[in-house]
Amino acid sequence: MNRIVLVFFCAVLVAPVLQSSDVAGVPSHVEASPLLRHLDTAMSQIDRGARSREYRESLAFLRTHAAEAVAEVSGVLLEEPGSFRKWQSTYLLGEFGDESAMELLRLLIDEPLPQPQPARDGSHEIDLAYAEEIASRVQAVMSTARIASHRPHLRDQVVAKLVAIAREVPFVKSTALFELRKLLGPEAQTMLHYFEPEDAKHFDPFMPPSEWQALLGSRIKEHQRQERENRDTRQPLCYRK
Repeated sequence: MNRIVLVFFCAVLVAPVLQSSDVAGVPSHVEASPLLRHLDTAMSQIDRGARSREYRESLAFLRTHAAEAVAEVSGVLLEEPGSFRKWQSTYLLGEFGDESAMELLRLLIDEPLPQPQPARDGSHEIDLAYAEEIASRVQAVMSTARIASHRPHLRDQVVAKLVAIAREVPFVKSTALFELRKLLGPEAQTMLHYFEPEDAKHFDPFMPPSEWQALLGSRIKEHQRQERENRDTRQPLCYRK
């Protein structure tokens, strides 16, 4: 009797596994498409970047199939709540994107943010889901700018997108202005008329405060003095015993 009961429970446990091996009529031995395989590889190697041969090869494939890749990740960007995978997809759009990537990134930026959940009294925990949604939108601005590096013929469109984002989306305004100045260099000064006077600081090259400059200058002079004093006493390595 015990043996019959054991066989019955084994059958109950194994049946769902056998059924799951053929989901929606697709045999388990069917391989993913090259596009999906390269997307998966790019995401798994994203932290290594250009140091990874697999990442470089997958990125090269995705850039030659940019429109299809953009369509494939659109669901993750617009439907999935905040996650690291969403940030990865947002980053990759800037690496292999085209015009459709710019449109998708703008849709993400314009999506309403969820309401942040307040922390419990006395707790220092953060709302991770909310923070990841913010990170994805900031990355969307950076990825929009990155497209111009890989697709120079889209540079003017990228500039127009960044100007529009800076003027229309307040919480990523500083990121858009920073990317705009980085992309245009000295030419960014011609964009000032699109913005308010207080935004001019975003277009000025960063300079340390005057007191820092004075301190840095004195340290450089001291280093040069010490170098001159030690020059005569220092022997070349090849002459040392």
